[in-house]
Amino acid sequence: MKMDFSRHFPIIGIEGQRKLGESTVAVVGAGALGSWEAYFLHKLGVGKIIVIDRDFVDESDIPRTIYTKGDVGKPKVEALKERFGVKGYFEDLNPGTVNLLDGADLILDGTDNIYTRQVINDYAVKNNKPWVYVGVLATYGNVMPIVPGKTACFRCLMPKLPESPMPTCAVAGIMSYVPPLAASLAVSLAARMLLGEEVRSELIFFDTKPLDFEKVEVPRREDCPACSLRKFEFLEKRIKIERLCDGSIQVTPPVRMNIDFDHLEERLKKLGIEPLKTSQFIQFEDDYLEILIFQGGRMVIRGVEDENEAKNVFARYLGG
Repeated sequence: MKMDFSRHFPIIGIEGQRKLGESTVAVVGAGALGSWEAYFLHKLGVGKIIVIDRDFVDESDIPRTIYTKGDVGKPKVEALKERFGVKGYFEDLNPGTVNLLDGADLILDGTDNIYTRQVINDYAVKNNKPWVYVGVLATYGNVMPIVPGKTACFRCLMPKLPESPMPTCAVAGIMSYVPPLAASLAVSLAARMLLGEEVRSELIFFDTKPLDFEKVEVPRREDCPACSLRKFEFLEKRIKIERLCDGSIQVTPPVRMNIDFDHLEERLKKLGIEPLKTSQFIQFEDDYLEILIFQGGRMVIRGVEDENEAKNVFARYLGG
């Protein structure tokens, strides 16, 4: 069913609405932030929405996202595809998969980690694509528009990865009304950028507890490795290993693969392993390990002790 966007016309005009309808926006991450960003983009009338996310809907997602109990257990990108017709990629965004952003006119941050944001930033600056950084935690949030060549970039704001773990929503918590507020601010900036309006190089901070809003100017750094020196270190193609919240280890190949699940299933059965095969992943046990392999080559290993063992398990089944 087509939506009536006539209430937008007095503000952006029919031509502005047409321009939004011809635009493509990529959302990286489909959790608390990304699901609301997809929702607001859909309501705005953006013509094509790309969503990249590697996770499933969990019960704990329900209070702070647009998902319902009927979505629990589904890949988040599949739930958003059913709801809004997005183009979903059940993938982790990393140097080997940034090409999934190639068709986007603008990128929205729906992630929850600094590394992925630096990958987005390097890609966006290198390819001259505008994007919006968004971060939320507890009762507050940050939003920053980034227009390569005009504003500061994310690496101007955060030159290096933090040496110690950053607080996360899983540890610090988050109030359910914070993500939609941050998402609406981000999408309002995205609309302005898509319509060719100027945005300021500033970080917008809000805290819903005292109900404070603040804008802080962020100048471009002359020594910024990304936007000034054009050294895109976060786009280097290297294997990525990270420990997830449940203690399992995820291994992401430096270049996206294309796993043939039927062939892999055959190989596993020859080893005496009976895998569970779905359209999105293949799951099996190897002695004390539980292994999930996704089509792009990403592997999640439960029960593994350390990164070296995780690399060996990855090499055992997928090579490399």
